[in-house]
Amino acid sequence: MRGPSAVFLVVAAVVLVCAIHSAHAQYWFQSGADSGGVSSNNNGASVYIQTVGLQAPQTGAFGFWVGENLDNGAFLQVGYEIPNESGLYPNMCSPSGCNGSVYLTAGQPTWFWEYFPAGYKGPQFYGAVGSNDSIGAPGVFNRYSFVYNNSVWRFYFNNNTIGSVDLASGTSGSYVPVAYAELADTYQNTTLLQNVLFKNLSYYKNGAFSLVPEGYSYVGYGTGSQTALKNTYGVAEVPGYADYFEIGSALPLLASNTKLWSSAYNLYVKSEFGNTTGSGYYLTFSVVNFTAPEYVYVTPYERMAFDGWVGSGFNSYTGPDNPGSVKMGDNVTETATWAAEYYVNVTSEYGSALGSGWYYQNSTALIGINKTPVIVSPGVREVFGGWSNGMSGVGFKAAVTGPLTVAALWKKEYFVNASTEYGNAAGSGWYSPGSVASIRLNESYFNVTNTSRTAFYSWSGVYNSSNISITVSSPISLDAIFKTEYLVDFVGQDAYYNQINASYFRINGRDIDSPELLYSGVPYSLSGVYYKGFLLPTNKTIFISGSGPVYVKLPVYNVQISAQSLVKKPLNATLYASFKNGSSGSFALGPSGSVTLYDVPLGYVAGSARYGSVQESFKAQNGNSVSMTFVSLDIILIFVAIVVAMLAYELLHRLVLAKRTATKARR
Repeated sequence: MRGPSAVFLVVAAVVLVCAIHSAHAQYWFQSGADSGGVSSNNNGASVYIQTVGLQAPQTGAFGFWVGENLDNGAFLQVGYEIPNESGLYPNMCSPSGCNGSVYLTAGQPTWFWEYFPAGYKGPQFYGAVGSNDSIGAPGVFNRYSFVYNNSVWRFYFNNNTIGSVDLASGTSGSYVPVAYAELADTYQNTTLLQNVLFKNLSYYKNGAFSLVPEGYSYVGYGTGSQTALKNTYGVAEVPGYADYFEIGSALPLLASNTKLWSSAYNLYVKSEFGNTTGSGYYLTFSVVNFTAPEYVYVTPYERMAFDGWVGSGFNSYTGPDNPGSVKMGDNVTETATWAAEYYVNVTSEYGSALGSGWYYQNSTALIGINKTPVIVSPGVREVFGGWSNGMSGVGFKAAVTGPLTVAALWKKEYFVNASTEYGNAAGSGWYSPGSVASIRLNESYFNVTNTSRTAFYSWSGVYNSSNISITVSSPISLDAIFKTEYLVDFVGQDAYYNQINASYFRINGRDIDSPELLYSGVPYSLSGVYYKGFLLPTNKTIFISGSGPVYVKLPVYNVQISAQSLVKKPLNATLYASFKNGSSGSFALGPSGSVTLYDVPLGYVAGSARYGSVQESFKAQNGNSVSMTFVSLDIILIFVAIVVAMLAYELLHRLVLAKRTATKARR
C-alpha cells in the first residue's frame, strides 16, 4: 500500500502525544517510501532509521516508522517519535484500556509501537511507548521491525521484543511495507525537520527478511488530515545506494510514486557462525565486498576459524579471500565455511611450557617443558614430575579432539651441602622433603704428634657426631669444623696444692679416670671429682691449651682437733668422727691432746669427744680447726667444797658479831 491509505492510524498515536495544547491541529504531513509490489503478501517488515538530535516540534510531534495494513484491514507500525510537550502519557493501551503511563520530555526521542484492529477508525492509541532517550544517541541507526510469529504480531527494537498483539491475520495480503517520517497533529508546516536517514527497508517471507527491490516516493497527508497547507517535507534517494533514502525539510518534493531506487540484485551472505557483512540489494554491475569474522568463539577454548567462501549464482566467488568480492549480475549467495579449532592450554609454575595455542580439530599438538630442574631460590629447586593427564615424559604428542588443558607437575627438592677442610665428606646432594640425608666423614681425625691431633669437632656447631642422619625439610649447609685435641691428664690437689689421688673427674657429664684427648680452646664443664668415695662439687670451666697434666684444686682440707681442761691442760680425749663420704672412725688425742685428720673432703668432720665421764659434740668444715675444753667431775667437787667453806665462814662470822653486840647491850 502507498499514501494515506497505508498510514492513517499513526495519526492517532502522535495526536495522543501532542494533544495537550493542540486542540485545533488537524494536519498530518507524511513523507517517505513505499515498497514495490513484490514485497506484498508478507509476514513482517523492518527498516533502519537514524536517530536525530534534539529537536522539539512547535506543535504536534515528529514520528518515524515502518508500517503496513493487513489483508483484513488491521494496521500496525513501529518506530520512534519526538513529542513537543513534557508530561505523562498513556502506555500499554488496548481496546480494554491502558495499564499505565509514561513521563515523556519534550524533544526527547522514544520508541513506540501501535496497532488498530480490523475495522477500527477511532482516535484512541493502542500500543506502548518507551522511556525518554530509549533509542540512543543522535546519528545511531536502530532497527525497527514487526513479524508474525506463533499466531501474534511481535514488535522489535534492535531485535529485542517490545510488544505483541493478535490482529486476527498473519499476512499483509496485497499491501506492502512503507517507511515514513511524519509531522503529526499540527496546524502549520514551517517546523524544521532535520534530514533523517532510512535504509534497508525489508519485507519478511518464508522465514527470512529480504530488501525491497524498488522504492517509490510518497509526499502527502495522513488519512483524515486537512490538506490546505502544502507538505514541505521532501524525500530523496541517497546517491550510489539502493534502499537508502532521507526525509526532511528542503529536500525535493517529489510527486508520489516517483521511483527512488531501481531494481537490484540480492547478495545473500550467510554463515553458520558469526556476523557477516555485505548482504543486501545492489545495483546491477556494482562491485560488492563481503566479509566474515576471522574467528568466532563458541567458548573461551573453542572457536570456528574462517576457511573460505562457497558461492552460487552468476559471477559468485569461491575461494579463501576475506573480504571476498562479487560483481552483481544476478542474485548471488556466498556461504562462509569454517574449521573447528580448539585451544590447548599448557601451564607450568616453573620454566616455560611449550605447546599452548589454537589447533585445528584432529591435529596433533607437541607439548613439552623447556627446562628442568629449575632453581627457585638458593638450595631449593623444582624437578619436573610429569603431567596432569598422566603423561610422564618431558615432551609428548597429543591428538586435539577438543579443548585440552594440561599442567606440568613439579616436585620440590632441597640441597644438602656437607663440606670439610680435611678428608672427604659424603652425603651432599638434592633431597625430597621428608627424606633422610646421611652425612659422614671418611676420616674424623689426623694425628699431629704423639700427644695431639686435628679432630672433627662438629657440623657447623650443631651436630657433634661425624656420622649423622638428618630429616630434610629445608636447604641444609654443613661445614665440618676441626679443632686441635691435646692428650691431658687431670691431677687433683688439696687445698694446700698437695697432689691427692682422685678416683675420676666428671667432665661434661662424663667420668674420666685416665689421660684423655680434649679439644683446645673449648670450654669444658668440670662439675665434680670423685675422691674417697665422695663426689666433690667443683662447678668449674676448664680450657685446654696444650698437652700434659691439668691440676685441679679441690676442697680437701687437713682438720686439727684438740681437747684441754679448764686450766689449759691437754686431755687425751677419744674422738668418734663421721665424714661426708659416710665413713666414720675413732681417734685418741694422746698426750698432746691433739690430732690432725688429713685430706678430709670438704674439711667436714662431725661427731663427739669423750674424756672421762664428760662428752662434747663437735663439727668442723672447710678446713677449720676444732678446740674443745672439758670440765671434769673432781674439779667440780673441789669447786663445790670451796663454795661451801666460804658460805660456812660467812655464817660463823655473822654469829660472832651478833654475840658481841648482845654482850654490849647487857652492860
